[in-house]
Amino acid sequence: MANLRTARTGTRAAAARAAARRTPPADLPVPAPSQFGKVERPNGPIGLGIIATLISGRDQPNHLFERAARENYPIAHLRMAGDHVYIVSDPALVNEVFLDNARDVMKGRGLQAARSLLGNGLLTSEGEFHLRQRRLAQPAFHKQRIEQYAGHMVDQAAQHISTWGQGQQVDMVEQMTSLTLAIVGQTLFGSDLTGDAQMFGETLAELISGFGQLSAIGNERIVRALPQGRRLLAKVEDLDKVVQRIIDDHRAAIRQGQGRPDLLTWMIEAQDDQSSDRFGSAMTDDQLRDEVMTMVLAGHETTAMAMSWIWYSLSLEPAIDERLQAEWHEVLGTPPRVPTFDDIAQLHLTRAVVAETIRLYPPAWIMGRRTLVDMTIGGWQIPSGSIVLGSPWILHRDPNLWDSATSFKPDRWLDAAGHFDESAPGVPRGAWIPFGFGNRRCIGEQFAWTEATLLLATIGSLWRPTLVPGTAVQTQAAVTLRPRNGLPMTLNKRSADRP
Repeated sequence: MANLRTARTGTRAAAARAAARRTPPADLPVPAPSQFGKVERPNGPIGLGIIATLISGRDQPNHLFERAARENYPIAHLRMAGDHVYIVSDPALVNEVFLDNARDVMKGRGLQAARSLLGNGLLTSEGEFHLRQRRLAQPAFHKQRIEQYAGHMVDQAAQHISTWGQGQQVDMVEQMTSLTLAIVGQTLFGSDLTGDAQMFGETLAELISGFGQLSAIGNERIVRALPQGRRLLAKVEDLDKVVQRIIDDHRAAIRQGQGRPDLLTWMIEAQDDQSSDRFGSAMTDDQLRDEVMTMVLAGHETTAMAMSWIWYSLSLEPAIDERLQAEWHEVLGTPPRVPTFDDIAQLHLTRAVVAETIRLYPPAWIMGRRTLVDMTIGGWQIPSGSIVLGSPWILHRDPNLWDSATSFKPDRWLDAAGHFDESAPGVPRGAWIPFGFGNRRCIGEQFAWTEATLLLATIGSLWRPTLVPGTAVQTQAAVTLRPRNGLPMTLNKRSADRP
């Protein structure tokens, strides 16, 4: 009984600390009162059944939102957990809301709800504080730094696949999650995650899955009210202990003049002379904690899902796999050597496969903003305080924007000379948004492109994973777009001397 009371006390304490992170900062923008009065709404799904459907798993948010968008182009309306939600599916309107009027919107309730896990990091912060944090982190993602990271990416990939065996069956989602977590630990925080990688990865995966419905539905009360939700908040404590140890170790190394060339060291040492006095010139441990958690989540989860979907797509397209083999042997030799950062410029089809995969299966599948002022979008009055959603899943699969929109066609990303070109598909601005917009565009975009390209070439030139026959693969739209029940694949070793 005493142990039970202690456990309950610990859970409540963890929930209280998570609640403190969830408390909005004092300078968080507040939507102005709407002056529209009664407004006419666009058509869309109706009824409380939307929430019940999403919670039960009978339908996935990406499919539900896509149907609503296609049937009610260019703006669909639905009511979710007390909010009026508008889905915009015209690229011009997406640009209008997310880019042109970026100062008049804030992050949507999904990411605001994720404060329980992420605190006030780059994904969730707003205004001057967000710009300050971005300035402090930006140097870690300059081209010269990413060139340094490339070697670690390839080394970790080679080490990871050295344990694979011919004919072995694995869950590729687990494999890629483990690999990308190791890469994030090595490149951004030294090797500090190595000893805790399994616990950290398993706990983070559980939290991502658990918070997935919260992010899709956007109702924090679900987490606070349900016992399962409170247990999730307690799980955050396990990650916090690891992160605090990493911060303490880095601070000690810096004091001893042995600082490491990684992101966390740069963030600890960074001074921001442009920031207002109320933020201070350097990050506190709480601020560092939030950015570490954000970087770990954004830095490994999205790439892990992209790589998982890449192996799935290639397993269904043997002809494209054959062409990739030809490219790797041409660029990397026979047998293939380990790729380098400089090789990326010649890996045109490899990059096209990455682009086409994240078009069809965008890891960051939804973006949300809350309007701070009244807006008129596409002829409709959108009151202040509304939620506006723009979805890469919907835009990237729109048959009016893309030729053979739901087909896997990497060649759409190659120009007439066969070179990779992001503009090659010729779609309008706002139709291709895998990394977001403007000053909210993913700070690690080039990190992600580099990592996915090098991992595909490193692993793919030596192994061909194939989907286990009879496997039904479905999407699970949580914090990221994941294969719903994992991705069982069989590992097949390539012939080393194939020309």
